[in-house]
Amino acid sequence: MYQHGGNVFFQKSCIDFSANINFLGIPDSVMSAARSGLTAAVHYPQEYNGTLSEHIAQWESVRPEHVFCGNGASEIIRTLAQVLRPKKALLPAPGFEEYTRSLAAVECGITYYYTKESAGFRIPLDDFCAHITQETDVVFLCNPNNPTAVLYDRAFLEAVLARCEDMHAVLILDECFLDFVEDAPQRTMRKEDASRSLFIIKAFTKIFAMPGIRLGYGLCTDAGLMENLRQAVQPWNVSTVAQRAGIACTKEAAFVRKTMQETAKERAWLLEKMEQAGIAGAHGEANFIFFKSRPGLHPFSIMRGIMLRDCSNFEGLTPGYYRVAVRSRQENKKLVEVLEQWQNQS
Repeated sequence: MYQHGGNVFFQKSCIDFSANINFLGIPDSVMSAARSGLTAAVHYPQEYNGTLSEHIAQWESVRPEHVFCGNGASEIIRTLAQVLRPKKALLPAPGFEEYTRSLAAVECGITYYYTKESAGFRIPLDDFCAHITQETDVVFLCNPNNPTAVLYDRAFLEAVLARCEDMHAVLILDECFLDFVEDAPQRTMRKEDASRSLFIIKAFTKIFAMPGIRLGYGLCTDAGLMENLRQAVQPWNVSTVAQRAGIACTKEAAFVRKTMQETAKERAWLLEKMEQAGIAGAHGEANFIFFKSRPGLHPFSIMRGIMLRDCSNFEGLTPGYYRVAVRSRQENKKLVEVLEQWQNQS
């Protein structure tokens, strides 16, 4: 059975490097807003999240009708699959398993495009586009990719989108980790007049460290698709707590900038220390690092108080691949200590 990271309830004594959550934690303003949502919980949440959608639209510089809110990015993905009912999908591998699970639930045929370690798990543009044919209904991309941490520029994504438009396919682009990237404004495909063939998935889960609150959203200019999505979800799918927390998030641009700076600093430090420890080829562009070592590191690290993400159950990966989140300096030092112990055993 597929497992996500962040399984802290079974490993309470461990520092959690398995889930890519902002180590700065929930901003005080967002936590306060979430608490106020508890007071308002005696009432039903606002259906279709009108006020929240308006705030997100201003945050993302799009129109409110082009925003669809959901109970985390996972609900957005699943609802998309249910509404689009694709027959054939193209997915790079390795990639986020929720895409596969959601497509399988609607009996969609999946073609995996396997990226190669020798190419740094980077997708070659021309060959990938050649796999998008008239039979392809949807294409999934994640930027930066989870778990391989590969980051693509806008030119690459625009070329894939153009191919999708020619083949009448929908490009579903997951940008949930892009807010951790320093030059995110130059890489995002979000814009007010974006193609109707593009659907962008985003979430406040990672950047605002609130996975337990559950709030994701989609951006698309296809009015018909957006209305169908709203009709497909259950009523009140976004709680009052999540709505109020989300509105507060849209006022925290300074927090996002600080997150980018602190994450970049800690990521650079961690990559340097991992290389010194003998972990060759580790790389990352957002708030997580992907690397290869020997099988067995996961239980070794658990016994020493570190929980990382064993990536062996990702499609296209074998035992020995791992992902770690970028956390605080004190926590990162403990991770490096465990990695040094692991390397010294080889």
